[in-house]
Amino acid sequence: MNLAQAGRDSYGGCRTLEFGATGFFRLEQTGERWWLVTPDGHAYLSMGLNHVGRGHLLQDCNRSFWAKAFGLAGDADDEAFQPGFEQKVMKDMEAFGVTTLGTHSNAQTLSELPVNDVVDVRMVDVCHYQTPGADNFMDVFSDDFVRHCEARARELVAPRKDDRRVLGYTLTDCPILTEAESWPHVYNIYGWERQQVPSWPRVLRNLPDSSGKRAYVKTMRQIYRDDIAAFNATYQSTFTSFEDLGQTGQWRRRTDLDNKRETRDNAQFLLEIIDKCFEVEVAAIRKFDSNHLIFGDKFQGNRMGLDVPDEHIALFAKHFELIFFQKYALWPDLEDLLEQFRRCGGGKPVYMGDSSVNVPNPNMPDPFGPQCANQDMRAEAFLELFENCFSRPDFVGWDWCGWMDLWVTDPDDLQAHDPRHAGLQDPFGNYNQPIQKAMKAFSERLYDVASRAS
Repeated sequence: MNLAQAGRDSYGGCRTLEFGATGFFRLEQTGERWWLVTPDGHAYLSMGLNHVGRGHLLQDCNRSFWAKAFGLAGDADDEAFQPGFEQKVMKDMEAFGVTTLGTHSNAQTLSELPVNDVVDVRMVDVCHYQTPGADNFMDVFSDDFVRHCEARARELVAPRKDDRRVLGYTLTDCPILTEAESWPHVYNIYGWERQQVPSWPRVLRNLPDSSGKRAYVKTMRQIYRDDIAAFNATYQSTFTSFEDLGQTGQWRRRTDLDNKRETRDNAQFLLEIIDKCFEVEVAAIRKFDSNHLIFGDKFQGNRMGLDVPDEHIALFAKHFELIFFQKYALWPDLEDLLEQFRRCGGGKPVYMGDSSVNVPNPNMPDPFGPQCANQDMRAEAFLELFENCFSRPDFVGWDWCGWMDLWVTDPDDLQAHDPRHAGLQDPFGNYNQPIQKAMKAFSERLYDVASRAS
């Protein structure tokens, strides 16, 4: 994209909408309309790509193809692909009209290329696609957790504090929070099959004397008005006092889902856990960087029929500068979640961190997300989503999932459910049409669409 001819600054910002340069990305609101603002001081809305990585060019089916395309001899090692990879990424970003690499793309692997970057600084590994153990649900009330977060920030944030290309920092990718999210599930359009995992309230309540256990006991004292007999009646326990509860580990490893008071207790304690976790993580980042936005955890909008707790949205909005989220959905389903963010999110802007619609093919029979029958329908679904989203005054970005199709080329490896990240091109760089043209054309009128909500 020729940004100068398109009236854009070097970051993709709209030159006709000026705010004032600070040297870093930030947020501004004019009337009801939220904008990201580029380091040069121009209004910016992010269209980005996720899952951009050199490994996509090194699949069994296309490694030799790209080696030849890059003029390499023989089976070159990964590093030999780097110059060609960088040229390919820049060519593609131009073709798709995007200016950002999302949190699932490591822009640091692209040396000094002019791309905006959403930086992953994950501090807690409890993502929905992982199978975390009890140790992963850390005691967020402890001094050890503070030290852990500061060490991560020192490693990942401090080196980027003066980087003008950083849009913001993201934390945990769709964390497992509620009891229902910890349940086992079969493969679905949002992820792979997963076994039962712990939940944060269950882990911390079963610690012996510890910061997390003391926080749990404090919450239970408040709920039960310091009446241990009432607490015992809920749990059929025999504690002599709340001090006794505080000293006892592994006292209740499972939750009785039919016990409404227990599920209420866990839900209340979970709010305390989330609040403290976000507080500590944000403080750790700010200790090393006061320049950049904190996008925070990616909010999991794919609840498979489960309600999204209003209180959780409020906590995301309390601690982070925008609501960073994902939901793989067509427009009618996505609209409901955006309205809930508007109601419960304290007026904060929203940014879609990972989502798309895709088309199955013989080498990728079951791609993630909503599936269309053909590429024409896919382009129509894309336009409906982007037109409606960027017309909202609170919507400031979308990182599309993803860059390149991941194929299974051996028929013996194909399974009925083999979830794959689909892209905007096949593994040999042939752009999917008409969505490439639709995306490019939309990017050129992005600010016209957004101005309707100004």
